[in-house]
Amino acid sequence: MSSLAFIIERLQKTAGTQDQLAAGVENRPPWIWPRKTVLQWNTDVTKMDQLKSNEVLKRTEWRNKAEAWDGVLAKIQQITREVRREGLVQFRNDAVNCECFESLATDARSRDDIYSQGDTARAVWQTANPNWTYSTDMSLGDFGSLLATCISCRIAHNTAETAWKVAIAALNDKAARVDQDNVDWYAAVTRKFAAGTPEGDLVRSNVPTTSRPEEPVQQAVISNLIVSGGNIHFDVHAPGATRYTYLQKLSGAAAFVVVLADSLETSFNLQGQPVGVHLFKAVPSNSRGDGPESAVVQVTVAAVQAA
Repeated sequence: MSSLAFIIERLQKTAGTQDQLAAGVENRPPWIWPRKTVLQWNTDVTKMDQLKSNEVLKRTEWRNKAEAWDGVLAKIQQITREVRREGLVQFRNDAVNCECFESLATDARSRDDIYSQGDTARAVWQTANPNWTYSTDMSLGDFGSLLATCISCRIAHNTAETAWKVAIAALNDKAARVDQDNVDWYAAVTRKFAAGTPEGDLVRSNVPTTSRPEEPVQQAVISNLIVSGGNIHFDVHAPGATRYTYLQKLSGAAAFVVVLADSLETSFNLQGQPVGVHLFKAVPSNSRGDGPESAVVQVTVAAVQAA
């Protein structure tokens, strides 16, 4: 099947050209493909737009759930490392407990392993001394609550991911059927009207039939960062990308949030941003999917000095 972008473009061109043929070209008799009315073509255009918008929405929701989950996991991994480090100090004279803290692994990379290492750290903490706190900001109960939150985040992420996959499946199913109609319509109309006729020339000049496959997207690079008061600007570029999704993490927030999804713009602007540190990253994409996200960039919005 052709790329989604090409299918949508050809559908729009086909619907518009069929509309012209149905009205008659240069006072010649109208022509309508027997298998599909003008209204049905236009309905397909609308339906494809709706399905594409829904896929973008569901993908944005899934990406936000993924960022929230990863934010909790990052906190769990940080605490796991702190528990091991501080536990070795606290229980240095207790050989058994010290060995348990020594055995804690803290270098996981996958989501499941990070959670598992955190849960093991919680169990070691519970066994050694449930009343011990290495920080006024983190008790054993707090850590347990964070692990429970992680499970909730995983469920929310998986639910959102499933909804996104359903949206993709619906979009691809409709695209496949529309693509076949595009091909069949073009074959029928070019058999009916030879090159050199008004109708034939209209079809051949208006409706695309081939597209060049897009190359995989390379990593996005953010540049030209400008901060002026509460206004933030930067540019982004990734070879092969046709769209960008922009994510922001506000000062004190646990996770990145999608600010703008599937934008054609390569310049990003925000106005009226609050004082503090802001983190940004961009995810490039084209019809073949997402490319590697950019490195995270940091900007600081300073408080306005009184005159």
